[in-house]
Amino acid sequence: MASLFASSGDGLASRLGLSPWVLYSAAGFTAYALLCSSLRFQRLRTMRKRLNYPDRESLSRMTNEDAQKIVSYISLYEFPLLYDFSLRFAIFKTYAVDNIGNLLYKVSDLARPAKASKRYDDTQVLFASYAEFPPGSEYLAKSIARTNFLHAPYRQSGKISNEDMLYVLFESMYQPIRFMRLYEWREMADMEVAAIATFWKYIGEMMEIDYEAELGKKEWKDGIDFLEDVERWAIGYENEHLGPSPDIAKLGQVLVDLLLSAYPKFSREPGYKILMVLMGERMRDAFSFPEPGVPESALTYPLLLARKLFLRYLCLPRFYPATFISQPDPVTGRIQHYHWLKDPWYSPSSFWSRWGPEGLMRRAFGLKVAGDGGAAMLPDGFLFEDVGPQDKMGKGVDETARLARVAQTKVSASACPFALPRKG
Repeated sequence: MASLFASSGDGLASRLGLSPWVLYSAAGFTAYALLCSSLRFQRLRTMRKRLNYPDRESLSRMTNEDAQKIVSYISLYEFPLLYDFSLRFAIFKTYAVDNIGNLLYKVSDLARPAKASKRYDDTQVLFASYAEFPPGSEYLAKSIARTNFLHAPYRQSGKISNEDMLYVLFESMYQPIRFMRLYEWREMADMEVAAIATFWKYIGEMMEIDYEAELGKKEWKDGIDFLEDVERWAIGYENEHLGPSPDIAKLGQVLVDLLLSAYPKFSREPGYKILMVLMGERMRDAFSFPEPGVPESALTYPLLLARKLFLRYLCLPRFYPATFISQPDPVTGRIQHYHWLKDPWYSPSSFWSRWGPEGLMRRAFGLKVAGDGGAAMLPDGFLFEDVGPQDKMGKGVDETARLARVAQTKVSASACPFALPRKG
């Protein structure tokens, strides 16, 4: 049989005027590409079958627990790089909102270059905690409670409004879906879109966002319906609140400088131009950033397309999850952080992290490695009372504990938030 196949291949190659090895290589490449593409969709098929969400109608019975499981596999297995980047992008965009950006520039460590690194990573570990810990869990409640504690003075004084909170929630839902549709190897399926919306809906409930006050309703048929309703509302909110101001421009420059400083010097200028392209005109105008040239756009989009095709057809799916934070230490409760930006906040120091391939590469480019900064970086990990401005580290322990108890009462893991009551 093998000799028959070989002779057939040789004959076809001869008729085409090609070397047989060219034909065999092309066949092998095609088979590998088809294998990669098939395996990359296997996890989606398995998740859909296991959780039993085969169609749009079934999404109305999605539970909070299932939504968190789906978001976890999206962020840790399917799209870890761009999912993480899209959330960072979403939060950055909210800083262009007049109320939020102007307030942050006046009061937040994010606007202080020497302190911005910690506050940036604090936001990242909180968002990672939302996805890592399931609804009803102690540590999800603690992460939400710390967020609520830090926001409380500004919400109580009216400096942060309910609609501001809802807009941040919207961007956190919308940008990952948008980024996957435009730039990833596949767009999200309806089940995944519904899960992201369901996930953020219960996070918003734990943050005491009043949906009815802004949307005029409190019932939706599924997560997609909820997302679409919030999106329609967000268009009007952006038209009213997204715009330039001197303080927002200064805040944006501090944060872009922080982002670029985490990468080698040779990559910062092209990285800046690519970032300007990804922002789009409206976001650039809000931060008063310059418009990128045609060459930058001509480079950015083909690179993203090449990445998309490479992942889809030439990369096998991940066999191990990406790791952003650890599980809490069973004795101390501390959580370690592995995806820091510039300074190794909450990141454990080990021989491998300092002298392994990544550590050596970072050293070669003049970047920091885990362990730099010593005990000040809290290498044993963080407790949630460590999260926040440096003048609030270790403060609000009792109030955060009280808020955690309140947050746990807001959401049930097994609840179907879009299951409407039956009419009698």
